[in-house]
Amino acid sequence: MKRMKNLVVPTITPFDEEGKIDPEGIKGHFDFLIKAGVKDFYVLGTTGEVFLMNTEERKIVAELVVEYVGDRGNIFIQIGSISTKEACDLAQHAESIGAAGIGAVTPFYFNVSQREMESYYLEIAKSVSDNFSVYLYNLPGCTTNDLLPETVSKLAEVKNIVGIKNSMKDILRLSQLVDETPDDFDVIIGADPILMPAILYGAKGSVSGNANVFPEVFIEFYQAIKEKNYDKARQKQIAIRHIITVLKDGANLAYFKQALVYRGFKPTYTRKPLLGLNQKEKDILNNEVKEIIKNYL
Repeated sequence: MKRMKNLVVPTITPFDEEGKIDPEGIKGHFDFLIKAGVKDFYVLGTTGEVFLMNTEERKIVAELVVEYVGDRGNIFIQIGSISTKEACDLAQHAESIGAAGIGAVTPFYFNVSQREMESYYLEIAKSVSDNFSVYLYNLPGCTTNDLLPETVSKLAEVKNIVGIKNSMKDILRLSQLVDETPDDFDVIIGADPILMPAILYGAKGSVSGNANVFPEVFIEFYQAIKEKNYDKARQKQIAIRHIITVLKDGANLAYFKQALVYRGFKPTYTRKPLLGLNQKEKDILNNEVKEIIKNYL
């Protein structure tokens, strides 16, 4: 089974000004990330505006990316849904097109119990081959449903449930997940502000939205960790903190897309109801991106 490791980029989904999927924009963005050294990708997650797409659009993007990237990278597709049935359908589709694996955010909108979340994940895992990697995805700040460590521990016993992306900025929760799951279960952090302490505690990698714009800094961070050069890694974490401040850490996805314009890409847009930046915000961001490039690249 293929696994997430080190830097995993949850890719943006470029849309044109009318809100249509932009295939050439998608291809260009993947070329940029691959050239920077990124190997693993998390497609159609929160950063990818997945829940502003219908099921058919999700399949179109998944197919495009898997075919275009080919053996240049590992594509993990986020298939989570409010509906177990739809999640299983998307899981089977991801496996059929040759994805490396899948992630599945918890159900949302409705408040669901731990038992219901456990059932949801078990059905997803059973819907695909037992050698096809399935990652849990906990994002209670958006879903309002928190997948607790005791539930994760139970699910970790399933052969093809190989890890969790935990997006809470909580080092205590991270430590619980690492301590209460098997060593071969991948705890992946989805919160860049605690990247270094999480990795040093035992997280296997990070799904880092800010790396859409500045992948080089994250690649250098992991290289420093590999070399056990923790002073250098700390300096990279400081740079990442600056990047987080400038890009709003994904709280407004228009910052990612506009910052990429200042890195040389054609304009790409968020899908409504998400709106772009106003001119004042663009001007401030332009100056801040120049500062990051000057200081850290």
